Amino acid sequence: MRIRKITFGIWVLLVLVNTGQILAQEKVASDKRLREWNIYCDKLKGIPDGKENYPELIKAAIEGIKMTPPDNFLYQSIFNFHLAGGYESTYKIDSAIRYYEISKKFAEKAKSNSRIVLALRRLAGLYDNKQWLKKGDDARNELIEIASVDKDEEIQIGANIVLGEYYFNAGRFEKALQRYIEYIKYLKIDYARHNNSASRSNIGVGYLAVGEIYQNLNRADESLAYFKESVSYLSNYNEGLETAYKDLVTSYLSLNKGDSALVYYTVLKKSVRKSGDYTILVDAQVELGRMYTSKGRLDQAEKILFEAEENAKISKEKEDYYLVKNALADLFLKQGDTKKAIKYYKQALPLAIYFKHKGVIATLYLNLATAEKKEHLENDAYNHILLYAKYTDSLKTESISKNIIEMEARFQNEVKQQRIGILNQENQAKNLQLKQEKSIRWLLGGTALISLIALSLIYMIYKNKQKANLLLDKKNQQLDITNNQLANANQTKAKLFSIISHDLRSPVSQLFTFLKIQQNTSQFSEEEKNKHRQKLIASSRGLLESMEDLLLWSKSQMENFEIDHDFIEMEQLFENTVSMLAAQIEVKNLKLAMNTERLGHLQSDENILTIVLRNLLQNAINNAYSGTQLSLISGINETGQKYLSISNAGDMIPEDKIALLLNGSSVQSKSSGYGLMIVKDLLKKLNAELSISSNKQVTQVSITFN
Repeated sequence: MRIRKITFGIWVLLVLVNTGQILAQEKVASDKRLREWNIYCDKLKGIPDGKENYPELIKAAIEGIKMTPPDNFLYQSIFNFHLAGGYESTYKIDSAIRYYEISKKFAEKAKSNSRIVLALRRLAGLYDNKQWLKKGDDARNELIEIASVDKDEEIQIGANIVLGEYYFNAGRFEKALQRYIEYIKYLKIDYARHNNSASRSNIGVGYLAVGEIYQNLNRADESLAYFKESVSYLSNYNEGLETAYKDLVTSYLSLNKGDSALVYYTVLKKSVRKSGDYTILVDAQVELGRMYTSKGRLDQAEKILFEAEENAKISKEKEDYYLVKNALADLFLKQGDTKKAIKYYKQALPLAIYFKHKGVIATLYLNLATAEKKEHLENDAYNHILLYAKYTDSLKTESISKNIIEMEARFQNEVKQQRIGILNQENQAKNLQLKQEKSIRWLLGGTALISLIALSLIYMIYKNKQKANLLLDKKNQQLDITNNQLANANQTKAKLFSIISHDLRSPVSQLFTFLKIQQNTSQFSEEEKNKHRQKLIASSRGLLESMEDLLLWSKSQMENFEIDHDFIEMEQLFENTVSMLAAQIEVKNLKLAMNTERLGHLQSDENILTIVLRNLLQNAINNAYSGTQLSLISGINETGQKYLSISNAGDMIPEDKIALLLNGSSVQSKSSGYGLMIVKDLLKKLNAELSISSNKQVTQVSITFN
């Protein structure tokens, strides 16, 4: 008998292996289709030709999610990321955040740190955009944690660029410098390995960022060195190259090297006329104009600043207008043309107020008042001097507040030093007193020690006895718990084996029959052989699914069973469930109707819900009249609860039988089987309830979520 069982087990294993090979071939074909669809989505993002089509990307990403199997977490993450990118590029920020978060969740299931980092990079910026500062900080902390343990170049590059930009914008230049240097280091490793142009351009961008940090730290020589270094890496990235030229102009001017600045200005001007990005050129022209103004070369300053004014009209950037108007006003004031100076100061003021530059606003009011006084506009000059005083007082107040804080800190430090001196004197006096008391303590201590030893021995004997009693009591309690657990385990095991022996007999017998027929297929046509093979595969799958149901149910009977809530497409769930039972539906010539209009999505455990639906649909098929209709519906009832229902036309079930099915806790017959018991147990895990209604026309089974 034992040999027959072992042989049968090996035979079933071989059937499962063959079935697994067939399923593996199907998976390879599916992965190829998903890779091709991912490439198509990249193309809609403009990779590599730069021609974006974000509305089409959204549609393609949704289609990709639908075609991806629920358990393929990697491609679920990829297509949700594409969908988020489409929404972000069409300014639907809330939807973008939602799908980036879903992409991150699937990436975590796929254990893909690179996909997690990609999602976190986008989420950190979008959280800041929405002023969700706590979430933004959490995203960056998670990036730091991943980067600290995973040294993959792609992960290090992604984490360090996000953190570098954040620290730079926050004015934390030392930390930003550290992150950008790490960013450049890993980019160079990636470039040495793959030799791709994108990594090379990004190295140049990294050098630009480091140069700008040194500019903010007033370290002109170091910033100049990094700007020069960036040029050699930016040959294939024109916008970055133009930024480098502008930064070189600024650096040379700050070092009073005007001739070198003019060399790069000429190169920048030629490049901008081709690219059309006049904002960068305006910045450089304003810097040159101010240099000429400071050196008294006013004609040259006027010429280049008027050219900058025309270019600002092309760029249409407010900051460009502000920079040019302010520089021209200063030039005309120095030339003595106070009327023009007043005109341009008045044009620059609203823009300065818009950008909230208090120091610049105060200077503008002072210069405007100076020009108005020369034009004998005393009232206007007086009013503007008052406004100058107001902004100056505000700046002085901020400065005084800062000085007061520093003075208070110094005062507190002096007070602490005085307290330390007093405490040292007190300690010296106490040490002398302690020496005098030490001899007395030794005498008393000897007597106390003898008493303490005796008391300790008595106390130890008492504590040991108390510990022994407590330990014995705890062991008895543990033994009671273990006995209860053993009794429960034996009951569960007995119930499980009873169910397995009763309900697996039929599918295994069916599979055995199909295999016996397989041995004598020589008399069949090729079409009949194919049909038979399909039936064999379907039967194998059915057996696997039954075993899976039993394993999942048995697991649910044990402790530490966890529910995994997912975002479920109801139409996809219905289609997947129906496809598993398509052969039985076809045999009974049943018509199928599905309606998910009122509930298209559901947050639940997809694996458990699939098992529940498959069992209920199996029962509906078995009890339906041939040629009738099956209906699968998802919706929201009158009380606002979400529900799923399966309806079939068959024999009416009496109310007492329905009550027995819903309230019974054991297997009563083959008609009820283990399926309904599993369904009820699993629905408890989902916080859902099962209900059955039946009349002469239709029987409906419903799942209602609390």
